[in-house]
Amino acid sequence: MKVIERYAKRGEKCEVMKALTLLTKAYISLCGISLGCRTVVYCAAESWQEKLAWLDLPLSELARKEPFVNLMPHISEDYVQEEYDKYDITALEHEDLLNICSQMIQEKQFDETTLEVISWGCLKVTEDKELLSQEIEVTAPDGTLLTGTLQVQDCSKTMLIMNEPYHDLRVGKYELVRDARELLLAGYMDYQRLHQLEKELKALYPYYLDRLSKLEKDSAWQKYRIYKDIYGKLLGDMVLVGVDTLIEQLFGLIIKR
Repeated sequence: MKVIERYAKRGEKCEVMKALTLLTKAYISLCGISLGCRTVVYCAAESWQEKLAWLDLPLSELARKEPFVNLMPHISEDYVQEEYDKYDITALEHEDLLNICSQMIQEKQFDETTLEVISWGCLKVTEDKELLSQEIEVTAPDGTLLTGTLQVQDCSKTMLIMNEPYHDLRVGKYELVRDARELLLAGYMDYQRLHQLEKELKALYPYYLDRLSKLEKDSAWQKYRIYKDIYGKLLGDMVLVGVDTLIEQLFGLIIKR
């Protein structure tokens, strides 16, 4: 563990795009060679990706929305998707992640700088992430004061709960939203729009029930497909979490799940 910390301390100083380039090349070199080491490199890269996502560099916006596998072709022309996308990673406990990282250092599997950025990324992965409970507020265009509690804000998702004017309204996006106030405002606007769609939602409901009645088996996936087919275009990309539940609560339309 101490050797990883020493390497990580040096790795922390590396410029983010240089680190991601080194990690992409390391990942490529491990395809078809070592699933465990490849996973360690990928996990370390996700830490650097999050660092990139908070910046304003050419790939920062993509880093906020896409998994690292979709960033690699933009980082290095050596990453040929047709060749390397077929390789996967696996789940590793933190202890295993660090053990493999330590072994990679001992065996000098890569140059010193690459091992340093791998070490920094691995340590970031294994850190206990503090649960967010950050209060935020913003004023809507109609003058309404919106307040909420930010719960999660990383590359995989941004989630918050609106407290006012609607209590316990969950809002989220599966990407990093750097200014969570924008997400809070989007949730308020979507909730207003949902109310305005009442007549259209109710008009489509008989078609929804008819499609459900024709299902040959009780399939959650097929029910979801029907819901998306009937209501998808109308509802669009709302940031409200659990829109189907809200439709039931607001309008009494039971969405089968």
